[in-house]
Amino acid sequence: MSTPTDTSYDTPVIPRKVPAGPPLNWISAAVRLLRSNWGVILPAYLLVFLVPALIQYGAMEMISGGSVFGTVVLVIVSIFVTLLLNAGMVALFHSAAEGTPRFTQVFSGFSGHTILHTFLMVVMMIVVGIVLSVIGYVIASIADFSFSSVSRYGMGGFMDGGFGPSAGIAAILLMFIAVLCALVLFGALFFYAIPLIVVARQGALEAVRNSLRACFKNLFVLLFFAVNAMVVTQLVLFPTFAIGASTASVIGMTVITIVVSFVWGAVLAGAYYLSFRDVLLGKGDTESDNDIEATVPA
Repeated sequence: MSTPTDTSYDTPVIPRKVPAGPPLNWISAAVRLLRSNWGVILPAYLLVFLVPALIQYGAMEMISGGSVFGTVVLVIVSIFVTLLLNAGMVALFHSAAEGTPRFTQVFSGFSGHTILHTFLMVVMMIVVGIVLSVIGYVIASIADFSFSSVSRYGMGGFMDGGFGPSAGIAAILLMFIAVLCALVLFGALFFYAIPLIVVARQGALEAVRNSLRACFKNLFVLLFFAVNAMVVTQLVLFPTFAIGASTASVIGMTVITIVVSFVWGAVLAGAYYLSFRDVLLGKGDTESDNDIEATVPA
């Protein structure tokens, strides 16, 4: 099966700082994008859900059959296939925003370039994870964060640490800051790596570098976007639970919850793409309420 490779973008990828307004606009623009292209986006998004689920089901069967090696292989395959399918969804959202949505774009992740550089990205994620873990261990040693002392003397012994309770509190605070910084750094390195690989056709190293630059230029905007997404998600799902509960049917409640969660997941995926489009492609579709709809053929 041939996969589309014409998803690259003509405009140079230049990480830019966006104003504080777009986070909510990314979500509302994603709703419009989904409404205009639901016949293409939702089936593709369903595929992204079903294929990894079926692979994971096979892994569970392997576990019950006692095949450890087969289980490990299927888990690794499931993770990699999920990444490639999500890369395809980014390409699909890109084609939809450009006014040329095609279902086959969901398979864009299985092109040679994307497979190679997604694999390299995963290797980089593992290496960065190991490096951050080593650095964390060193910081923990400096902070006198001794798990053995905790297990022997309890938290009281840890809090004392030979220097009084204030030293223990400082050690906890230092560890919290170190973990938070590590999570932010790890997330910034790889947050936009997949879209840069599949849409901008960049290599893994260049994609990671541009992702880091883009995220740190827009750190507070992206954090605001994450908070907005979580709040709106709760506002969407709470009425869903209430309506589902009113049906007095476990099956009815489950179906309603799954359908709403599925559609809302597609909206959030679209909002993620639009944030990438705005920050790295310089296409501020969120600046106008009608820009997204204007790209869709009548």
